[in-house]
Amino acid sequence: MVQAAIEVYGTAGDMELVNFQGRTDPLILMQSLIPHGINEDTIFAHIEAFKQRYFAYLKNTMPHSEAILLPGIRELLQALTEYNNVIVGLLTGNFYQGALIKLQHFDIFKYFSMGVFADDTHIRNEMPFIALQRLYSLTGRTFKPENLIIIGDTIYDIECGKTSDAITVAVATGWTDAQTLLQHKPDYFFQDLSDTRAFLHTIKELHDCIELKVE
Repeated sequence: MVQAAIEVYGTAGDMELVNFQGRTDPLILMQSLIPHGINEDTIFAHIEAFKQRYFAYLKNTMPHSEAILLPGIRELLQALTEYNNVIVGLLTGNFYQGALIKLQHFDIFKYFSMGVFADDTHIRNEMPFIALQRLYSLTGRTFKPENLIIIGDTIYDIECGKTSDAITVAVATGWTDAQTLLQHKPDYFFQDLSDTRAFLHTIKELHDCIELKVE
């Protein structure tokens, strides 16, 4: 992102100082560049050029990066395919193509039926409401905010869920420590998602929202 910003905007501004946690890609750009005299209109006028350069760099570097898949992720996503009243979606601050590159690297993008991305909005708290619209388009059914379970590893994910009245699940596998996450009072908390059975049991028991497929 730094290199792409330099090429498109002439500077990366404060990007190496900005905390990326829970921030959408456009917001990272704005927080990095606006203090250096590049206004929001200019940022968005050139954002497609930025995205193309960023995606090219990301695609080339992902195979050589130190990125790892966190505990239990693949197993949980696979387990959720066995349930007929769960739709797995991706709400992320990443641009769509960036998320695709990252998750295809681990062969898990295929598990997500729908998503909301930074291309849709740079405001994270708007994403659950866009997700509800996408779910209606996907299924023809009207979903309520309380039908959403938002899982994340930052305080911004908890805030995003609470703003929309969704159920919030905090996981301490990111850069935010468990105590800080718990201070923001998520509905549920896991140290990590390595115990797939425990996670599914918790959601089923308290919300009765998972039902095993009947073949």
